[in-house]
Amino acid sequence: MHNRANPDNIRRESSTPRSSSVFKELIRHLRRSRARLRELWLYRILDGQYLTAMTAEEICAETTSLYDSYLEVLATGDIKALEGYARNLSERIIPRGVQTREVVGIVLLLRDVLARELFSKYGEDSVMLNRVLDAYEPAANRIATTVSVGFVQERERTIRRQQEAIRELSARRQAEQALRALNQRLEEEARRIAHALHDEVGQLMVSVYLALDTLLTQLQPDAQERLTEIRALLGQVEAQLRRLSHELRPTILDDLGLKPAIEFLADGISKRTGRSVVVTASIGGRLPGPFETAMYRIVQEALTNMIKHAQATQAVVHLVRHPDALVCSIADNGCGFDARARPAHTHNQGLGLIGMRERAASLGGTLSIDSSPGRGTTLKVVVPLKGVTCRPGYSSPTTT
Repeated sequence: MHNRANPDNIRRESSTPRSSSVFKELIRHLRRSRARLRELWLYRILDGQYLTAMTAEEICAETTSLYDSYLEVLATGDIKALEGYARNLSERIIPRGVQTREVVGIVLLLRDVLARELFSKYGEDSVMLNRVLDAYEPAANRIATTVSVGFVQERERTIRRQQEAIRELSARRQAEQALRALNQRLEEEARRIAHALHDEVGQLMVSVYLALDTLLTQLQPDAQERLTEIRALLGQVEAQLRRLSHELRPTILDDLGLKPAIEFLADGISKRTGRSVVVTASIGGRLPGPFETAMYRIVQEALTNMIKHAQATQAVVHLVRHPDALVCSIADNGCGFDARARPAHTHNQGLGLIGMRERAASLGGTLSIDSSPGRGTTLKVVVPLKGVTCRPGYSSPTTT
């Protein structure tokens, strides 16, 4: 091992500023030898099996950049610039699976390569060698520490971000499962009530009709006329109950599927309100019950909003199944509104819109709104279909 000469000289030279001739000569030499030293460093990295998650081309590019930055910090002493570079380097290589020990290892390898070069160049002049090493080693140690610490800090930040993302994903999945379960319970309750309205109340209405018919034959003409009017009113009540039963849980949705159910819904709205509702759909068969129910409820609520608030005369419902998603859009020619002035998570939006978003979210989907005053509104729902297969069923693409 080389012996240092004259401690007093060493102490005086160790305080030499970076502008000293020794330091400038050191930097000039390392820059002149850049290609050879970088090649040697790269060989030692590959031979030591560092950065195995990266290709040889990627390692070559990173070592070129890191070598230049290393010499720049040696020359200027700008540790802030080095910290910035260390963060940038960490952000680039951490996602590739590079480990902390590998980063520390390659920085120490570079320090060793450059130190050996200095020994080789100045080894015959012990005084000059001491001066060069006293100028080089403190800066090299600081660089190694800064890069290593910067990498560790960035890796910790990355791990925290990943953990937060996992927690958010887990919470979102739990929320989706909870929403799906809640919607399923609501649909089961709606089905029970619809069944009661359709069957039990229907049977009761038949009994009432029979009793009225029997009573009608026993009354005077004036009373018969009045009773006939009452019978007609009961007919209207029965029709309203049937409509309510259908809106609560349309049997056509269970029996024939989403497309016929939406067509039936649109036809009923057109007949009751005089508004044109056009439906185009191509979904290639039956979808799982939760998908059909959620999409039907979203379309139902969107058309209800059109009737109540949009002042629209026409609406178009377009439903299409792509390989990876079910996409539904509902567009109207109503008054519209400033969608940008109504953030997605404020209390200003109606419960209907909140419900639609929740139904889409329960299936991992999204709901977006495009609207502006005087130009109508388009609502778009995208629900992913990863792993979902269609069952044979009614699916012919028609327009109503």
